[in-house]
Amino acid sequence: MTVLDRHVAAVRTPTVRERLRTNRGIIVIGALVVLGALLLALVQSSRTVGLLDPDATDPTGSHALAVLLQDQGVTVVRVTTARAAADAVTRAPDTTLLIAPTAPLSDRMLQTVQSAAATYTVLVQPDDVLVSAYAPWASVSGFRVSTDEVAPGCDWYVATRTGGLPASGATYSTGRSDLSSCWGGGVVDTGRGGATGVAGATGVVTLVGMAEGLTNKHLGESGYAAMALGTLGRTHTVVWWLPSASDPQQFADSGDVSIGDLVPSWVRWALLQLVLAMLVVVWWRGRRLGRVVVEPLPVVVRATESVEGRARLYRRGHARDRASDALVAATLTRVRARLALPRSASADVVVAAVSARTGRPATEVAAVLTPGSSPIDDAGLAGLADALDALENEVRHS
Repeated sequence: MTVLDRHVAAVRTPTVRERLRTNRGIIVIGALVVLGALLLALVQSSRTVGLLDPDATDPTGSHALAVLLQDQGVTVVRVTTARAAADAVTRAPDTTLLIAPTAPLSDRMLQTVQSAAATYTVLVQPDDVLVSAYAPWASVSGFRVSTDEVAPGCDWYVATRTGGLPASGATYSTGRSDLSSCWGGGVVDTGRGGATGVAGATGVVTLVGMAEGLTNKHLGESGYAAMALGTLGRTHTVVWWLPSASDPQQFADSGDVSIGDLVPSWVRWALLQLVLAMLVVVWWRGRRLGRVVVEPLPVVVRATESVEGRARLYRRGHARDRASDALVAATLTRVRARLALPRSASADVVVAAVSARTGRPATEVAAVLTPGSSPIDDAGLAGLADALDALENEVRHS
């Protein structure tokens, strides 16, 4: 084996089967990772999770409370958009609207929901915006974390039936004496002494700062279940609204909002710095590489060895079609030069010139220079090479 043959064998392109066999370990690991991710996605998709979600069975969900309400004959309607909440309240004549603290509310969302007045509105741990919209007579006073039970301290019938609660969560204050402020401001209700109470434009409003008391994890503690059922079980239907950041009316107040408007300002500066850093690296590496230097080949390879090496590659790959095309193309190039034909001359022009020069019939010359199909075996390829060589010799000596 010559030096060229050894180099050709070393740089031979591996087949697809060889690549798969070499990288089968990585392929198996990647397939296992993808399969695990798909299984995890399927499991997660079949199980609803989310804060105060009536369908969620995780610790922060409220599925247990929804089941208790349904056992008492209360229908729970879960919605995620302002329009759906307003439509659900309108369809049911006697409803309780629960608004969970799952996303900020825009003015358009509040206007849409307030257009459909519910009999009772329960705000779970509302922020200043929601308090101002539904309960302008109250304000957020703080947040309390405590495990000690607090007495109701009010005459609201739900509070007197419930008793003491840990009352951890947001607290609210009000200057009105006709309202019920219970558990140290953990719950504020516009009703006094009865189920109807004093209703405003949005119905009877109840502020519940103890959001964790409505979750699956804490519902069974102390009197949270009694407080929740008394607050939400006053009507036959509870519209459970989980505001979403993807609500179509979330950005309706500001007109058409593009993705760029939602990107923080620091992201643009970070991208600019990243681009500048990349340009500096490209300039630095370009200076290190320097200009292109032309060097002589360390080894002179004979033309015959190159031809033999390429022939062995064709034979090993059973590429008789490519080998025959290469032989015919090389012969046409040399014949054009011998007959003083332009390089762009077509094969038909060459066939006619060779026939006129050698006296051979044009059909016989065409069968050699423009074969209709590739040889089916090595003997046919060798015969084509001999026929091309003989034809070229005739042109050369005629």
